[in-house]
Amino acid sequence: MTLTLTIQFFSRPATESIIQRVSVTGDGAQADERSGASALSADGRYVFFESRATNLVGEDGPFDWDIFRKDLFTGEVVRVSTNAAGEVGNGDSFSARFSADGRYAVFTSRADNLVAGDVNGKADVFLKDLVTGRVTLISTDGNRRQVSGDSGQAAISPDGRYVVFESDAPDLVPGDTNDAHDIFVKDLFTGAVARLSTSKDGQGGNGVSRFAQISPDGRYVLFESGASNLVSDDHNGNVDVFLKDILTGEIRRISTDGSGAEGNGYSYQARFSADGRSVVFTSSAGNLVSGDTNGDYDLFQKDLATGRIVRLSTSSTGAEVHGWSEEPRLSHDGRYLFFASTANDVVPGGSNGTVYNLFRKDLLTGEVIRLSTSPEGLPADGHTGYGIDVSPDGRYALVGSWASNLVSGDTNGMYDTFLIDATLMKHAPAVMAGRFVELRLGTGAASSVSIDWGDGTIDTISPSGGSASFSHVFADSGAKNAVATVVEDGRSWSVPYTIDLASGQMMRNAAMADTLTGGHGSDRLDGDMWGNRIIGRNGSDRIDGHSGKDILWGGWGNDSLKGGYGRDVFVFDTRPNKRSNVDKIYDFKSRDDSFHLENKYFTKLGSGSSKGKKFKSDMFTEGKKAKDAEDRIVYDKKTGALYYDQDGTGSKAQVKIATITNKTKLYWHDFFVV
Repeated sequence: MTLTLTIQFFSRPATESIIQRVSVTGDGAQADERSGASALSADGRYVFFESRATNLVGEDGPFDWDIFRKDLFTGEVVRVSTNAAGEVGNGDSFSARFSADGRYAVFTSRADNLVAGDVNGKADVFLKDLVTGRVTLISTDGNRRQVSGDSGQAAISPDGRYVVFESDAPDLVPGDTNDAHDIFVKDLFTGAVARLSTSKDGQGGNGVSRFAQISPDGRYVLFESGASNLVSDDHNGNVDVFLKDILTGEIRRISTDGSGAEGNGYSYQARFSADGRSVVFTSSAGNLVSGDTNGDYDLFQKDLATGRIVRLSTSSTGAEVHGWSEEPRLSHDGRYLFFASTANDVVPGGSNGTVYNLFRKDLLTGEVIRLSTSPEGLPADGHTGYGIDVSPDGRYALVGSWASNLVSGDTNGMYDTFLIDATLMKHAPAVMAGRFVELRLGTGAASSVSIDWGDGTIDTISPSGGSASFSHVFADSGAKNAVATVVEDGRSWSVPYTIDLASGQMMRNAAMADTLTGGHGSDRLDGDMWGNRIIGRNGSDRIDGHSGKDILWGGWGNDSLKGGYGRDVFVFDTRPNKRSNVDKIYDFKSRDDSFHLENKYFTKLGSGSSKGKKFKSDMFTEGKKAKDAEDRIVYDKKTGALYYDQDGTGSKAQVKIATITNKTKLYWHDFFVV
């Protein structure tokens, strides 16, 4: 198997990529009204946002809230809150979420023309197929009858089967007599509806329940509730976070300390981690963890398996901050936390008064960076941190902001939606100076890949899915020489590149040879169209240089060597052995190729040099054996056998070192000593 090393992606990002305004038309014109809460598709290509603007899709209309989808690749904006025929909804639409595969949108609307026969005059939950345009009314009872209350804030399970939502309708399920906002789940396959904001024995909650989230496996639902009868011993008189098991009906309170004691404050905004193991939420409780003395709303993470709870809204040193922190969002791997806060001590240098700012915290290292700034580092001049959504890898944050200074040309005086690249924002000065690069290498089945950036920095990682991603900040501009190396099964391949920061390109450095090294077994090592240094090491290796000026080391073992096109060098740098170290050379050409023999093992050839010292003409002879005491290399053209003779007298037997399979003519000037 050959090693793989290819450039899949290289970029020197531009300043405009650090932060961009999403709530604009396809050609970049500003929205003429406010834009709000948003969502990212799982693949990062599409964005949902809601807006009252009338100019986003080139047509006038009433100032209703509509839902739009933005293609971040093409810039195209389409309105989602329409019926199957494309007719615009005649009421406010909001709170859109993508299905896991990005095909469906689930959202809330007060429009009565999205589906035929919508006559209840209430806000309803709808499901739209973004491919076919088909719209389905979701917030109906088990017999698909419309209900008499408002429904909204829907989320769809990853497998697309269930939708959870909230409603004050008393007729979604039989026996709903609590006269309160409740949480429901709808099975899209069977149409069945169940109420979830109940105690284990099915008693309806005696308070408002809202903002449901469904677990990654679809079994559990999180929600917040002011009800005091969902679990026993609920005496705090506050809104709490609850977890309901859809399968068993079990319910438990999450907003407790590590021992299960109830929190003494208001808890809300709960979200699952991607693996469903933990929950993050916001709380004003001061007794969930020790040392919580700031009297502010903080962010917490609860381990559902162990009950362990930690406070996340702290500075990089772990110190508590002083201000409200809200809207927690985790990256899928659980490493990054995004949140909004008014605290001035989340990062050094403070922020800007009581304005909400957006932050990203690395839960592995503790590092916190502020994202609500312009690329030049100016703090946002308006609240930033509403309607947060993040990409699965934790790189991008989608957020609403009143700020007018995050991007140039923001003069509409409106609440807008922005996409922030957290990686680029962290390195904004280098990005703006053209000294930040990103690279993704195709690595096949390699177990390790490293890159020497040419400035004293070497990064090494384990590839995932056949590729490896890197980023780097150079101290200065100009052209850089870098070397990438992949390792697989003891073999390695090092390839030189040139990185031109001026043009933003990474190219193979044709002036330098790459190095392909075998392992301790018998390897097949294939070069490419460039100059290669191929080293077999141990085992009986098969080496093919292909094109380019190649240098081939068979190493120890009975190796098969082929230079291919180009001026190639065949190196013998191991002790000769007629049984276990005889190479086959398939395509030697005297006019192009040469032999290099290491004088450490070919001791009677005299001194050598790093570039190769020419043979004396009388040290080479053609025939079956040496003819005089000066002969050291003997070539039998009839058989292609190549021998080394220590003395040329026959007192010590000559040793076969190779077979020249094409039996070409050889000359003394084909040989060099190194």
